[in-house]
Amino acid sequence: MTATPAMRTSHPDGFLLDPRALARTFAACLAVNVPLLALLLIPQLMRSRAGSEALLGVGLLLLFALVVGAVVLAPEVSAKVAPAGPHWLPGRARARVRALRCESQRTYFWRLGEFVALYIAAQGVGGLIAWLLPHVADNPAHAADPTASAWIIDYPNYAAQAGAMYVCICFALAWYATRLRADSGRAQRSC
Repeated sequence: MTATPAMRTSHPDGFLLDPRALARTFAACLAVNVPLLALLLIPQLMRSRAGSEALLGVGLLLLFALVVGAVVLAPEVSAKVAPAGPHWLPGRARARVRALRCESQRTYFWRLGEFVALYIAAQGVGGLIAWLLPHVADNPAHAADPTASAWIIDYPNYAAQAGAMYVCICFALAWYATRLRADSGRAQRSC
């Protein structure tokens, strides 16, 4: 079956973005990046109001490491679930990304920029969810008992925010990997 224009979206370089590959990569990213979800679901590591500044620093460092790791591994995840010819196979996708980066830095950094923009949008989605479903409130007991926490965390609302951000981050990773998949056929040499 050949893809019709309604099934694929064209991008400026003339290559096609396969929505089925995007969907498979997105599903795989949701499964592979569960440690990121687990981290996002721990308010003590992600919110200074729930824990301490030191714990927030640890949480942000872990978040940075998990996101960078996910970006590095996203092409291999894509190649595993959506291989494309001899140029996008498991075990070879990261080498193709390196080759693309060497041959066309502009294209590679454009794809990375798309990921960053979508990651920032994920933060915006998290902020919108937090606005709609506030997850932090003043603790009235703190006025009478200074040893009590100053804040109350509404965990279901917090989890909704974390889950929405996770889904958006995984979509950003899938978009990045699928766009690189579409560009990978052009990369000929390795660095």
